[in-house]
Amino acid sequence: MLRIAVMCLIASLATAGSVRAADTERLLLQSPKGFKLAADTANDKESTTVLVPGGENIANATTRITAQTLFRQAEQSPEAYRAARQKAAIAACPGARFEDLRHGNENLYPMVMWSESCPSAKDDGKPSLSWWKAVQGRENFYVLRLAADAEPAPKQRKLWTKFFELSRVCDSRVPGQRCKTK
Repeated sequence: MLRIAVMCLIASLATAGSVRAADTERLLLQSPKGFKLAADTANDKESTTVLVPGGENIANATTRITAQTLFRQAEQSPEAYRAARQKAAIAACPGARFEDLRHGNENLYPMVMWSESCPSAKDDGKPSLSWWKAVQGRENFYVLRLAADAEPAPKQRKLWTKFFELSRVCDSRVPGQRCKTK
């Protein structure tokens, strides 16, 4: 978990210039127990972190968590991102279904959370399930996605919900949005 927090801090440095990482807006990602860092990339437009279960890799992962920071794209609303994502999902998967899980403000940031299920994707014919969280920051736009091969059991659904609640955007420069883990 410390490793993931360090990666998020590094990603936030890319947009902060000489400002200390602790004093910037960033996604506070709480890695679920048993997951490991599989990939971490960044350029001047975005940073992406991918987590998979401990014994798996990106190619064979049954569950994959992807966290993206889209630098300087804060003008996009979470609802607009969700609408574009759902349009793309329908094109890739006839019969795709969506469920709104949560919307409103979280830590004073506009956000939406939804699930997307695909009974049979056009490209490989396999079913898939994704949970999404999109957050509009003041500086950047943040996307969190958990993709799985199957519907979670009730206990697993609870863990996923807790993971999404604990992973949030924060900014230590702004009262009420301080970066602290729960």
